[in-house]
Amino acid sequence: MKKTSTEIALLESALVAIEKVLAHADSELQGEPYLGPTANLPLEALRTAAQTEEQRFRRSAAQTAVNICLSSAAALVDVSQTLLNRRNTDRSDPELEREWQALITHTKIASRSAYRAALIMAAQKNVLQAQGVEPVPAGQLPTLTH
Repeated sequence: MKKTSTEIALLESALVAIEKVLAHADSELQGEPYLGPTANLPLEALRTAAQTEEQRFRRSAAQTAVNICLSSAAALVDVSQTLLNRRNTDRSDPELEREWQALITHTKIASRSAYRAALIMAAQKNVLQAQGVEPVPAGQLPTLTH
């Protein structure tokens, strides 16, 4: 694969854009975190789980899925950048192998994260429920008059 400076610049722009969206989402974090179906957990366990860095969930399932998907996308863009960038080739075979295994691991983690987002989404009935919005029953919808 032939690398071009344009591809590298585009990947960098994509990564910056994803990071901006994630930072914006973090700045708007409010309320209690969404932990999914956890009704059987004691309150202290919920607090502990909410405080761990690994479980930085959002207020709704939709916000959680967005954050996970964007984080996964950022990781994959980073892997792509690494694959396109050729650094000096005077590294040892063991070092090259370690770097390669690290890229594989990062790709697997991003894939598992995306799958986790899919599981969160699958636990919801629809997008409104995922967003924490109560749908209005069909008989109660406002009518438009001219």
